Amino acid sequence: MPKPVLKIALDVPLDRLFDYLSGGQSVEIGQRVLVPFGRSSQIGIIMGKADTSDFPIEKLKPIAQIFADEAPIDIETLNLIKFSADYYQYPFGQALLSALPARLRQIAPAVSRKQYAYQLTDFGRAQTIEQIPKRQLVTRRVFEALQAAELITEAALDAISSSARKVAKHLVAQGWASSQQVQATIKTLETSAAIEPQLNEEQALAVQRITQEAQIFKPWLIHGITGSGKTEVYMRLMQHILQQENAQILVLVPEINLTPQLESRFRSRFANISLVSLHSNLSESERLHHWQLAQSGSAKIIIGTRLSIFTPLPNLKLIIIDEEHDGSYKQQDSMRYHARDIALVRAKRLNIPVVLGSATPALESWHNATANKYNLLSLNQRAVTAAQLPNIECIDTTKVNLQQGLTPQLIAALKLRLARKEQSLLFINRRGYSPVLLCTACHWIAPCMRCSSRLVVHLGQRKLRCHHCGHEQKIPQQCPSCGDADLHPTGHGTQRLEQTLAQLLPNARIARVDRDSISRKNALVEILDKVHNQEIDILVGTQMLAKGHDFPNLTLVGVIDTDSALHSPDFRASERLFAQLMQVAGRAGRADKAGQVIIQTQFPEHVLFNALRSQDYVSYANAMLQEREQVQFPPYVFMALLRAEANDFALVQQFLNHAFKLARGFNADVTVYDPIRPQMERLKGMERGHILMQTANRTALQKLLRNLVAELRGQTIAAKVRWTVDVDPLEF
Repeated sequence: MPKPVLKIALDVPLDRLFDYLSGGQSVEIGQRVLVPFGRSSQIGIIMGKADTSDFPIEKLKPIAQIFADEAPIDIETLNLIKFSADYYQYPFGQALLSALPARLRQIAPAVSRKQYAYQLTDFGRAQTIEQIPKRQLVTRRVFEALQAAELITEAALDAISSSARKVAKHLVAQGWASSQQVQATIKTLETSAAIEPQLNEEQALAVQRITQEAQIFKPWLIHGITGSGKTEVYMRLMQHILQQENAQILVLVPEINLTPQLESRFRSRFANISLVSLHSNLSESERLHHWQLAQSGSAKIIIGTRLSIFTPLPNLKLIIIDEEHDGSYKQQDSMRYHARDIALVRAKRLNIPVVLGSATPALESWHNATANKYNLLSLNQRAVTAAQLPNIECIDTTKVNLQQGLTPQLIAALKLRLARKEQSLLFINRRGYSPVLLCTACHWIAPCMRCSSRLVVHLGQRKLRCHHCGHEQKIPQQCPSCGDADLHPTGHGTQRLEQTLAQLLPNARIARVDRDSISRKNALVEILDKVHNQEIDILVGTQMLAKGHDFPNLTLVGVIDTDSALHSPDFRASERLFAQLMQVAGRAGRADKAGQVIIQTQFPEHVLFNALRSQDYVSYANAMLQEREQVQFPPYVFMALLRAEANDFALVQQFLNHAFKLARGFNADVTVYDPIRPQMERLKGMERGHILMQTANRTALQKLLRNLVAELRGQTIAAKVRWTVDVDPLEF
């Protein structure tokens, strides 16, 4: 007889499972079901079966529906999410359901998107490529592919470009091509399509050492300077692992904009291997389809952002974490997990290797490497033999006359690149036209009424906009404080820099890359294609251009206005700035042309810039670790934040004072600091505060948090505020 009581996880803010009756139906652990919950219905996941319940059996409700055609989630994945929910003090049901594609959280059978293939019509075969404008590069490539093959699948189109499907549909609309629904097919391992470059000694040694121990859990940290060929090392490791039958590989990237370029390189090298990507730029149906291919074991290579770490992978044999230092791997709302740390846990449980790569490893990772917890591999030379590290020069902006925010040296360097028909990148980590609107009479600065921040000028839209909460308002005609009409945009953002360059260099082809300019799907891919096709002379962008991209003809990088991070109260600010500048400097001179980096700063002799000029991450990291040890900051201690917010700060204060007394009473091994307000005191209209807890004993911290969270849940005072626990926080 089947056990009648089912233990089911639901997407509710209660850290418990719920009992339902199976109704005699055959069910499996990990299966998706629909159950009545209060006056509505909820999607749940079966976590266990039992003969008895703590509640009277006659009061239990039967499940409403079993989605029997869907594969259940495997036990390994369920246990990984359970561990994460426990460690990060988050309700398990909410953690589990949020890790699933949106279609699996909806009350409907999860149906994958239909697959299509394309072929030329008789009318299309009669056309020639000369009829397609030369600027429409993707259209020309798709047309050539259709001419060369009888039938082109969507997977083959993806290998051409991320916008190739859209182009194929346009050709269908024009009558040049036709489409037909096909069964999704998965290709098997064959000879690689792309030519493999010759490995240098350091790359070859890294591949050899990891492959020799590829059958056991071992964390490897590849510290490779920018352009040292870390991606090539990844691909050689993947080739080795894929020789195992049915092996799967998970490659984590920090941000969506890195996915298309890496995916393109992998598809080129592994032309006959099934590869899927998982990120938020996919449609719901695409994400479900890719997730199901991964879950079934059909997809062999999975490239994804942080949430991909929870994807069910039955044959996972290797995890690669690219740009492992990046803060984007840390979730900043809901369950505040760190994908890198979860990846290490998952690899250890499966007894498989995990490879972390970065030019500027996180100090936590560098500490683990120097303490021999990770195996360190260094790549100190650029992969392209002729490529050299760029020359880095810091210009003292207090000693030169700036021309609309640019030094004469940087302007001259830009003109030289234009004359040589080489490309330049100007990096400024501020989008918008100007960071503040200033009244020259009374020094009023336009504030955001919902946040403790200033409104940013977006001149093209004639708007002031908050980059924290999204609030917008028109630019005032006169100062609201004193009535003076002399209001000035002060400081530079990407839009103002783009406008300045257009005035100084009218013949230059300029493109801006920030969150505003690439909001349209595939906009970034199109800009990057233009860069590679030499259709852009100068790129102006924020941190999304700082890492991962390879532009062979880019020889100049200019860095505008980075000094604010040097004096930030955040102890991680200088570490982030150093990593950011090393990454952006690494975009220059990656091929056989010499690169130059010009940094505009008021503090050219700062220790950070001295380390940057010599490209000496090791000395800088060791000095930073020594400093952290002296002041007892991570990685030498473990931290957690209890955050709270409400419309009324009195409620926040009341809650935090109560929590502070509870925490102080639980554990003497953990230092519990007095409640304080964060740097951003008000965000999105909510008043904020937090309590910092710190200890050298991770177990003691977890014990305190378990007791504290259990005590706070369900209390009246806790229901009046929005509160969360952030374990191993990156932001304060």
